[in-house]
Amino acid sequence: MKRPARLWIALASFGAVTALVALLRIPVLSTLALVLLAGPAVGLTLWLLWRVYRSFLYKVGRRLAFSYFLIGVLPIPLVLLLLGGVAYILSGFFLAHLYRDSLAEMQRDLQATARAELHRLDGARPAAGEEIPGIALAWYRDGRRIGGDRRLPAAWPAWVTARTAPTLLRRDREATQRFFAGADGQPTLAAAATDARGGVLAVFVGNLGREISDCSDVWVEIDRPDDPDLINLQVARKTLRLRHLRRERHAGEAEKFFKRLSRGEKYWDDPLLWWPEVSGPFYDLASGRKLSERLHVTLNGTPRTVLRHLFSTSGDIDSAVWGSLVVFSILLFDVYIIAAVMAIYMIFGLSRAVNRLSKATTAVRAGEFGLRIPVRRRDQIGDLQRSFNEMSADLQALVASAAQKEALEKELEIARDLQKSLIPSNLPIREGMELATLFEPSAAIGGDYFDVLRLSEDEMAIFIADVSGHGLSSGLRMAMVKAALLILVEETREPEEIFRRLDRVVRDGRAFVTATLGLLDLRTGTLRLHNAGHPPTYLIRQGTTREILLPSSPLGGLGRTYGRETVQLERGDVVAWLSDGLIEAANAQGDPFGYDNVLRTLQGFPADVSAADVRNKLIATIERHVGTQPPGDDRTILVMRWRGRAA
Repeated sequence: MKRPARLWIALASFGAVTALVALLRIPVLSTLALVLLAGPAVGLTLWLLWRVYRSFLYKVGRRLAFSYFLIGVLPIPLVLLLLGGVAYILSGFFLAHLYRDSLAEMQRDLQATARAELHRLDGARPAAGEEIPGIALAWYRDGRRIGGDRRLPAAWPAWVTARTAPTLLRRDREATQRFFAGADGQPTLAAAATDARGGVLAVFVGNLGREISDCSDVWVEIDRPDDPDLINLQVARKTLRLRHLRRERHAGEAEKFFKRLSRGEKYWDDPLLWWPEVSGPFYDLASGRKLSERLHVTLNGTPRTVLRHLFSTSGDIDSAVWGSLVVFSILLFDVYIIAAVMAIYMIFGLSRAVNRLSKATTAVRAGEFGLRIPVRRRDQIGDLQRSFNEMSADLQALVASAAQKEALEKELEIARDLQKSLIPSNLPIREGMELATLFEPSAAIGGDYFDVLRLSEDEMAIFIADVSGHGLSSGLRMAMVKAALLILVEETREPEEIFRRLDRVVRDGRAFVTATLGLLDLRTGTLRLHNAGHPPTYLIRQGTTREILLPSSPLGGLGRTYGRETVQLERGDVVAWLSDGLIEAANAQGDPFGYDNVLRTLQGFPADVSAADVRNKLIATIERHVGTQPPGDDRTILVMRWRGRAA
């Protein structure tokens, strides 16, 4: 079983056991099991979401569409949400403005009423007048109440004269939001007026919140700090007192209030707007003692209230403003539609181009190198498509070239094998001689050739040749020389006749060949050497080396003079033949190995040296000279050791 499969089985088993423990409801283990189960569940969910995300956004078109959604579509609801939040906050500010205006208006009405009632102090007792709904009045002379509502203080509030009365006529924030505790302890408004005759105190005795609500079209609820419905919220070192949005005892009144203002349109007439406000300070009416720094006010209104009080009451102006807003909105919407169409067009265009590139890449990977993409774009994608077509064409040419090269390599391999078959691998073994050879072509097919032919029971022919150049053409000429040699040695034993005929064969091929032919009599040890422009033959005898240099012309070259010499071999003599590829082998500095180094290398061998030892020493010396340089020509060595006359 594969490792991922085992891992999933282990996780599933762990989850099953954990779920079972949680279901058994063992107190400690169940809690631990739920914790252990929650971690893998969250991890698995995140992994699945990541996989879905990767799978969905794999294609470029989807990725571009998703990018456009993030940049061009998602900001719209976010901006609308932001605008909604801003509109809500501004609406709350406006509700507070309506509340404060209504409060200031009531304060001014109380002040005007108090000033208007001063004329009633002319007699011993104030003259009776019409009652003013919602306002309690009291008249004072010499600091004592001489008439009016008994719910008001019996003594003239000293704090009114000393400190507060002048400010009641001012229209600043503190004056218009100064509250007093009424007879029932609830916040109310009061105003005072004084002159030489005495003073008048006017106090609002109705439901202050309902009165302000009726004046402002905003539902108002005013609470003292010690109201039991308030909730204490501790934030850092500060205590915030919050209240419920609407207490149950006021729910019916608020519903009637909004129903009276409603036109029956959903949302516009729903009390969706809530706003907190702080007013104060709050004083005791009789003593002037400050009961609290502030009162908590909750405002509740509808969008229609804001629109009705905020915008102009002129129908012409309203129509012009709304018409301009509609026109501007249509223009913005048109711009967005044009941008969206352009984005969709670009997304589809890029997606189609990328899909074409993907399909073309898949086809090329499958081997269809002749596929081309139609290019109509004049952008970076078009440049990429043109580059792909050029790459595909180059790949097609390279594949064709590789196929041709592979076919040529196969043909060369066949030719190499054929050439190896032409080089003798099983040399004839006789008691009187020992052979060691080296054949190393510089290319796949070489132009060197050697052979050892048995002419009769007592005579052997040793042939070594070097065709000019190297490669396939030289290999073919070498095969031709071998074929001609095999025929010629059957017809004649005269080396010069063999060379003359080979010269005609080579000359027809427009090439030249250097060669050495040696005929060895195995009974007597007589070696007849004939040379056609080939490097010297080396005779090693008793530790000394003789260079047998036979000046001559190559086969197929100018002239037909061939060198010859007869050598009487003694027991233990070694004869070595080399091609010029060994003599001309150069090192990194371009210095050839040379004839002198060959001669020095072949000096000093013991009398019982073997043919293989001679060959190996010569190869090792040349390799040290050359180093890592690759061979520039074919290298061939043929070494023969004469053991003595055959029995």
